[in-house]
Amino acid sequence: MATKASSFKNWCAENISPQSWTRICLKRVDDIRGKGYTLKEMEDLNPDIEIDDELMESLNVALSELYEMTVDESLLAAH
Repeated sequence: MATKASSFKNWCAENISPQSWTRICLKRVDDIRGKGYTLKEMEDLNPDIEIDDELMESLNVALSELYEMTVDESLLAAH
């Protein structure tokens, strides 16, 4: 199930810090580029990017490594 990148970004801003999304993306830049996105696209999110399960897992690993937490896709629906 695809998730909107803006939902993940908003969750990070609300639950960690506004800079956390950028740090997570930088940690997974190779995976992001492998999906055909640039860091600028991930930061701007215009039009909003769909995160597939594979990229979602990668971003969640980065979240865990940086902040010792993860987020479930069901929580992102509210953001």
